[in-house]
Order: sequence, then C-alpha cells, then structure tokens
Amino acid sequence: MKDIIVNIRNRSGEAIKESQNALIAMLEELISEKDAAEKKYILAEKYGLKMTTELEGRIQIMCNWSEVIEEKSVKRERIAAIERMIQVNIPKEQIMPMGYTEEEYEKAESSLYVNS
Repeated sequence: MKDIIVNIRNRSGEAIKESQNALIAMLEELISEKDAAEKKYILAEKYGLKMTTELEGRIQIMCNWSEVIEEKSVKRERIAAIERMIQVNIPKEQIMPMGYTEEEYEKAESSLYVNS
C-alpha cells in the first residue's frame, strides 16, 4: 500500500492563487466556506462535473462533514482556553461570565485532573 499526502489549503478569507492541479483546486473548493449550492454550481460550471443526484448528495455530505469538524475544533479550543485559565489560577467565578458553559468548564477541569 502506498500513501499520498495532498496539501489542501483552506481559502477562508485569504487571497491565495488557485492550484494548477484541477483535482486539488476542486478539493479546495469543496472545503471552502461557501454553501453547498454554490459549491455545486462552481463544480459544474468551472470543472464540468455533471451534477447527478448521487454527486449532489455526496457534496452535501462533505459540506455537513466539514461543518461538524469545524464545530468540534471550536469546542476543543473553548475547552483548551478554560484549561489555560484554570492553570493560571483564574477562579471559576471569573471564567463563567466570559460566555462558557458549565459543561465546558467541567470538561476542562476533568481533563486537567486526568492529565496531571
């Protein structure tokens, strides 16, 4: 079995040149922050993909999947922020009014105790 690593850049807000490799350019389009309808349109018009029901469904799944990944990374970062505050002895009473939930605080606290 051979492995391949493909560097797919996230074009969120930054102006980067489109890849000269059509496959990489399409993949970068798929992970962009555009909605599924716009992605489908671009893939059909720019890259000539025929939008079948099956392909549309797969694009929708990929869009949903990327949103889930983004949500999980935001949750992880929020918990990591709480962990850092706990580590520098900021009391819970000062952390909670910053918009964190009780669940997030408990996860951060238990993570610190498990890892110590």
